[in-house]
Amino acid sequence: MNATVLAAWVGACSGLGSLFWNVYTKLTSGPKLRVTAFAEMVMIPPAPKNPTFLRITVQNVGTSPTTLTNITFHQYPSWWARFRNRATFNAVLNNYGGPQFPHKLEVGAEWSGLMEQDGRFQELLKGNPLWCAAVHSFSKKPTQVEILNPVPRDESA
Repeated sequence: MNATVLAAWVGACSGLGSLFWNVYTKLTSGPKLRVTAFAEMVMIPPAPKNPTFLRITVQNVGTSPTTLTNITFHQYPSWWARFRNRATFNAVLNNYGGPQFPHKLEVGAEWSGLMEQDGRFQELLKGNPLWCAAVHSFSKKPTQVEILNPVPRDESA
């Protein structure tokens, strides 16, 4: 193998490596949201009437800032319906405590909201799993997470 062939192989390998690196950085860069949602939270000491709350936290763990535009709720009859995005229940978070939308999330920043649960929300938690979705400006699909609920679901629903 002479120097010309060796130089051609080095150039081809480094070009291919550069292509793979550019694809990797394109796929992994940008804002990434980490969402958590906990139901049946209580305040200590308790507030009057001892209400329960849903606590939602959204963190930007990506590489660029984004704007959080909404929090939505969805319920699906099956995993296949969730895969096809065919929800039987859709709602938007409207009355809550926390920063209002739109809210800019810098890299490493966090948004947190607290919603008082009512009777209808309690019934939703007893049925099929309820999903919480964070909608932000840099994505066509919201980041969804199942709401963690310490109360057992009604399996007959």
